[in-house]
Amino acid sequence: MDTNRVTSLIAKNNAGEQQAISDYFELIADTTPGMPKAFYDDIREIISDEMNHSQKLGHWVTQLSGVEPAKT
Repeated sequence: MDTNRVTSLIAKNNAGEQQAISDYFELIADTTPGMPKAFYDDIREIISDEMNHSQKLGHWVTQLSGVEPAKT
């Protein structure tokens, strides 16, 4: 498998992490009031983990592709 294919797969997985983050935020936004605080704390911890995964995958996309994010 060539580097571009590996990088493409990593980017696809990163997109999945981003979708999961979005879905978890929707979950806590749409949850019935009165849920235990521990529920929200756990979901926020999961979001944090997904963000960490996304950051690591983004790093590898940059490293393997040699393409740096644009500076705005």
